[in-house]
Amino acid sequence: MSNQAGRLKKLIQANEVLASIDSLVDLLPQLLRLAQDVTGAEASSIMLYNREKNVLEFALAMNDVLSDVKMDILKTRIELPLGKGIAGWVAEHKVSLNVVDAQNDERFSREADKKTGFETRCILCVPVIHKGELQGVVQVLNSSAKDCFNIEDQELLESFGHLAGVALVRSELLIQRLDQQKFETQLEAASRIQRQFSPKQPVLEGGNYIWGNSVPAQFVGGDLYDFIPNSDGSWYVYVADVAGKGLPAALIMSALWTRIRAAASKELPTGKMMEEINSAAYEFMGGEVFATMMLARYEPDTGVCSYSIAGHPAPLLVADGAVTEMFRPSGLPIGILSDGEFGMTEITIEKGQSLIVVTDGVDEARNKDGGFFGTERLAEALRGFDAPPVGKELLKAVSKWRGKTPPNDDTTVVEIYKS
Repeated sequence: MSNQAGRLKKLIQANEVLASIDSLVDLLPQLLRLAQDVTGAEASSIMLYNREKNVLEFALAMNDVLSDVKMDILKTRIELPLGKGIAGWVAEHKVSLNVVDAQNDERFSREADKKTGFETRCILCVPVIHKGELQGVVQVLNSSAKDCFNIEDQELLESFGHLAGVALVRSELLIQRLDQQKFETQLEAASRIQRQFSPKQPVLEGGNYIWGNSVPAQFVGGDLYDFIPNSDGSWYVYVADVAGKGLPAALIMSALWTRIRAAASKELPTGKMMEEINSAAYEFMGGEVFATMMLARYEPDTGVCSYSIAGHPAPLLVADGAVTEMFRPSGLPIGILSDGEFGMTEITIEKGQSLIVVTDGVDEARNKDGGFFGTERLAEALRGFDAPPVGKELLKAVSKWRGKTPPNDDTTVVEIYKS
């Protein structure tokens, strides 16, 4: 009776110890030491269930009889299919197994005994289960005080198995939370880096303005815009939208930003510059990823704005409270083909007029009911203004439409205007 009380006390102590350990590396040795103490066993081992592979994976073994040198033999990673061996049988059936004569049990594998010289007489193996889900198995070998394990040993080890299941799940959840926190920290760092790509609003003379803003759907996004000065006083202004969103699109975006800057140094007409960008982009996109783009060259002195388009929505001219969709020169999205031709056209932006360029995250913005903002609502948001700027008001309208619904795509607006 006193012996049983002592073992129950150890079980309570095991609960307290397991509740205080978060690290899986620290948890497993404690699990095995406590399992041996509770059952009075010479050795123990734990195998964890790999759900993806549907196998048990050897995690750790402990033996009070073998030397450290021989125990090193067991440290090789072992996978055991469900149903194979004593542990595999227990995992498959999710019930305990008390083998009183291991050497004559057909399910018992003698491989470990042969390698280490340890003689397994009896085995008590229990499943580690949490809320009906298999976490692994714990087994103890050779009772040190008697010939084999009895029903009391089994009940104690089963109780211990339940405690171990809770501890394993808690440890796994902690690891996942730490991984998530680490990932979010990395994304926040990536977001800060990506914001460095956003240009400052240039200071122009003669009532000329160039403005832009981009709101990523996630920490980082695939929308890109930039303002690049030329030696003749003109400015390249572009908006690009990499297919997809999140980190993959952001990585493509950063590579594309570098190629565009390199092409801009040649100060080519927009059609020829688009060809340069497309050729460079194809080298790393390979036709598997693409980006749409609108590239303009704006001359503040005259208001002349020449532009080319690669599969991007046409720009909108806002003048006297009216919204007009501009001509859309031919051109496939960049990165699809190694070579391509891009048309070019030009307009003149007069005083009181705005040229608006957006990505599809504007008209495809959704509200809580799943409805799209749409091109009609986009045009309506731009109408009725006597004078520019209007880009900020458009972003406010999109945000109001979306409400508390998270953005489903990156949202970018760029405006060239005269006041």
